[in-house]
Amino acid sequence: MDGAVSGTVGSGVAGAIQLLLLGLYPALLCACIGTDLARRIIPNAIVAALILAFAMVAAMAPLPDLSLRILVAMAVTGLGFSLFAENIIGAGDAKLAGALMLWLDPLQVPLFILCAGLIGAALSVASAASGRMAGMMGERSAFARQASLPYGVALAGAGLLLHPFSSLMQG
Repeated sequence: MDGAVSGTVGSGVAGAIQLLLLGLYPALLCACIGTDLARRIIPNAIVAALILAFAMVAAMAPLPDLSLRILVAMAVTGLGFSLFAENIIGAGDAKLAGALMLWLDPLQVPLFILCAGLIGAALSVASAASGRMAGMMGERSAFARQASLPYGVALAGAGLLLHPFSSLMQG
């Protein structure tokens, strides 16, 4: 009987972890993409939910690299806010990048930067093409009406692309 209870509790924890990894994390990143595209805002509630959900995963499943993940997240957040201070990125982008570092393996950071950069480049090309097409029709494009690119889209997109390959999903 005792084994059955612990098996049920264990499967309940595994189910909760799967719900966070396969449900909440992607849903939050999709919400981030939507709000950044629509309003150029990454809500603090999304970033807070990402951090809280990661804390729940870490509490339920010990992570051997937890301290390194936290260190990388703090470093990326600090770098993000230095870029924000120079008016290069938005504060939401800085917070989102730091929160995403918790979910990715520390060794995935260079690949995350590459993926986010490629998605950002695609956004730039789309923006330029949209502006050019709108200009040919005598209008202003939706991208041109906004002062900046929605870089949260690139960050969240990179987080979604790399998530299946993280150690959180593997074990």
